[in-house]
Amino acid sequence: MKNRLLLAGSAVVAGVGLCAATAPAAAARAPLGISVACGDTAGLVTAVNRANARPEGATITLAENCAYRFEDGYGNSGTALPAFTGRISLIGEHTTLIRSVRGGVPRFRILAVNERGRLTLKGVTVAGGHTDGDGGGIANEGTLWVENSKVVGNRAGGDGGGISNEGGQVTLVHSEVLTNVASSNATSASSGSGNGGGLDNDGAGLLTLRKSIVAGNTADGDGGGIRNRGTLVVESSHVKQNEARDSGGALGNLGSARIEDSRFPENRAGLDGGAVDNGGIATLEVRGTAFVDNKAGRDGGAIGNEGAAMLKESVVEGNQAGRDGGGIHNAWEEGSAPTRLTLDHTNVAENRAARTGGGTHNSAGAEVLLTESDITGNAPANCSGTVPGCS
Repeated sequence: MKNRLLLAGSAVVAGVGLCAATAPAAAARAPLGISVACGDTAGLVTAVNRANARPEGATITLAENCAYRFEDGYGNSGTALPAFTGRISLIGEHTTLIRSVRGGVPRFRILAVNERGRLTLKGVTVAGGHTDGDGGGIANEGTLWVENSKVVGNRAGGDGGGISNEGGQVTLVHSEVLTNVASSNATSASSGSGNGGGLDNDGAGLLTLRKSIVAGNTADGDGGGIRNRGTLVVESSHVKQNEARDSGGALGNLGSARIEDSRFPENRAGLDGGAVDNGGIATLEVRGTAFVDNKAGRDGGAIGNEGAAMLKESVVEGNQAGRDGGGIHNAWEEGSAPTRLTLDHTNVAENRAARTGGGTHNSAGAEVLLTESDITGNAPANCSGTVPGCS
């Protein structure tokens, strides 16, 4: 009997041990879910602060068909809401975050994401921000995902009228960046400000546009739609009707840009590159894209290139330049890296230059390579300078 009791006790202990070994670990805390009533800006501030305090992140659901109007920035931040420091989603449906237009309202942007922050916007419009610095609508240093959303009517006295990206990652999907302004401002901390009317991407930044629209933005400097100094990817998007007082009506590129299956119509530049100005240290790779009806006050009605540019299976048509290169202007500056333009299965047609090189102008020291491409119907001549294969 004693032996039996000991065996039974051993079995119980073994069973308890087995249960302890197989019991699941405590489940990780789920992201916090917060709903904010329509127009409750104070409640939204509280929600962001709560979300920032949650390591596992949070989803903040905004009211549908509603505007949240901000009368002042948060504290002395110069931003309507606290900076996003955690993993947070702002989810709306036809929902607007807007700086009030009432007289006497101070200047502030709408959103800021710090370097540790990860913000997702879905179904939200960011509108009416106005700052003397960078990022009139959104200033990003972390990770920003913008989906089915709009950034509209914001203004920066620095760079990035709609969005500034400083060393972070910004992705736009099925979104629109419209009628934003980057203006030169003597009180701005940045020198040479007023670049990137819609978006400004700095040298350490990654900016990606997919199935999105950048339209109607203006810059006092370069890049009416976008100014890029880092890495830019544009896929299946429209960049149209933007304007730069200086160069790059749609895009001022000083970094690495890849553009695929997109359209760049009706952009304007006061100086060079009605659609795209590709700088001396920049690379531009274009596939399946059309540059149509753009204008430059000086050179390169569609594209001004001083770096390395490749256009494949693309169209440059109906553009105008006030001086040389109605379609494309390819120029090399002494002391800089070699300038090379490659046209591969690309058509350059019906462009106009006031002086020379209606289709393509190639300056001394620069190189143009044509592969099964056509430069036809341009005025006053299809090409000027040395463009092998052009007649």
